[in-house]
Amino acid sequence: MLRTRTLLSLCLSVAAAAAVLSPDTAHARKKGVLEGEPIVRKKLLLRKLRFQMTPVIGMSLSQPFVHEGYAGLRLGFHATEWLGFRAGFMWGAVQLKSKVLKDLEDGGLPVGIPAGQQDTSVTMGPTCQGPAPCRPIAENDNPAPLLHDFQAGLTHALWQSSVDIVFTPFNGKLGLFSAIFTEYDAYVFGGLGIMGWQKFYNGKFHRDEIKSTAELNGLDTNPEVDGMPNPNYCREMNGAQNDECILHPVKPDERVHLGFSFGGGFNLFVADWGAINVEVQDIVTRNNLTGLNATIDDVVKEGGPVVNKRDLDFFHNVTLQLGFRVYIPFKAKRGR
Repeated sequence: MLRTRTLLSLCLSVAAAAAVLSPDTAHARKKGVLEGEPIVRKKLLLRKLRFQMTPVIGMSLSQPFVHEGYAGLRLGFHATEWLGFRAGFMWGAVQLKSKVLKDLEDGGLPVGIPAGQQDTSVTMGPTCQGPAPCRPIAENDNPAPLLHDFQAGLTHALWQSSVDIVFTPFNGKLGLFSAIFTEYDAYVFGGLGIMGWQKFYNGKFHRDEIKSTAELNGLDTNPEVDGMPNPNYCREMNGAQNDECILHPVKPDERVHLGFSFGGGFNLFVADWGAINVEVQDIVTRNNLTGLNATIDDVVKEGGPVVNKRDLDFFHNVTLQLGFRVYIPFKAKRGR
């Protein structure tokens, strides 16, 4: 009987101790000051619900013949800290010939004999009847076009525009010289690109207008009429066909081209209302930079060499841009 009472007392003691130590009956643990709170409090919202206006200057990096210096403006709006949209436009204010173009114009392409002058590339050469320059007899085996025909078809990117969606995945503080700390962000974007192409030697911007052989001689450049061979195709007034007109047709690709825009950039804030902006943008379009025939099966498919949409190729217009971005409202709000 004593043993039974002892076991019963021991069981009651253990049960009482367990009840005392149970989390349900123990004193409730106090909630931490930061428990359930965001990692960052009172964060400066530099982009959310703010408009951006960015005057920019830029320089083309991928143009093979004409380097373009641009000036323009971008306007944007961020719905959140990381997602926004923008539209931009840049005009080509400065054009510089590339080394490739300078080399082509400095002996890289055969130069035509001016009208009324004798061909001195061979002994007792004929006189060019013009009005277009004539190919020297010594250059008859050269498949390259004459310099003036190349120049007559050359185009450059006069302006460019885009409408993009902007994604800003990276932002934070940046220390400069271990003394100055400022905000920064990095972003990527993509959307619709639009480019306007213009003939380079068009008589504007202190450049002479250069015309092709067919234009100067007033030749018909259509190899077919209503599906039938054109009897006047590249034919001179004397009835002879002009070889330059046939072999090297010229048609400057002066059009507005739609394409894809994408790239990335970096903002370094000097205040919560303004930032230095550096960006690289690529607009990809399909166009014909030289306005020359680039296919070899036109005789079969078109009745003769022609310049058409089959001569278009993908082209990357990469630009490096520097700007100063202004945020509106000027005062950035802080998060909770």
